[in-house]
Amino acid sequence: MVVNTWERISVERWIFTAAHEFGHLILHNSDYNVDHTDEEEKHEEDANSFAAAFLMPDVPFQKEWNETYGLALVDCVSKVKRIFHVSYRTVLYRHAASYQGPGNIWARFHLDFRRRYGRTLLRDDEPQALVEDAFRASFPEESSAGEPDKLSSVDFIQDRLFGLVRKAIEQDKISLDRGAEVLGFSLQDMRDLAASWIG
Repeated sequence: MVVNTWERISVERWIFTAAHEFGHLILHNSDYNVDHTDEEEKHEEDANSFAAAFLMPDVPFQKEWNETYGLALVDCVSKVKRIFHVSYRTVLYRHAASYQGPGNIWARFHLDFRRRYGRTLLRDDEPQALVEDAFRASFPEESSAGEPDKLSSVDFIQDRLFGLVRKAIEQDKISLDRGAEVLGFSLQDMRDLAASWIG
């Protein structure tokens, strides 16, 4: 298996590509024929699904996703992508399979990202991208001396308070105004946060 590690392609994409091709080897071994260069769309979808599930198995993915309850969608995706070393697209792809909320999860994410950062994500953009060291055969324990270099502000999002505030608002135990006060937000920021909440 060969993975294109061109510097303009994100490390997250390298990782997904390796898992995607591994999926082809397992699911479509008969497709590997030097005389056969066509790609079947169904096989590509199967390999994408395999890669997403392989990189983020159901139980750990659901556990981590549920712990982001109360955060804005952009923060949910950012936090989960950092945990699993995958792209934001992989997290959205994985979550889209079970998403039952209003609208399209992809459109909601891009709208929330543009609202937060004042710009649109381009095709090759990867927020909080991994460094090349993340793409390697094994992950030996990092030395504690180098640890701060590996951390991002996303790693310090305090999701518990956000989750408690969201639950209290949804159960009509506190108002949106009181939720804003607890989180130290303006009422408009609280409205924006509540608008970004998904199921």
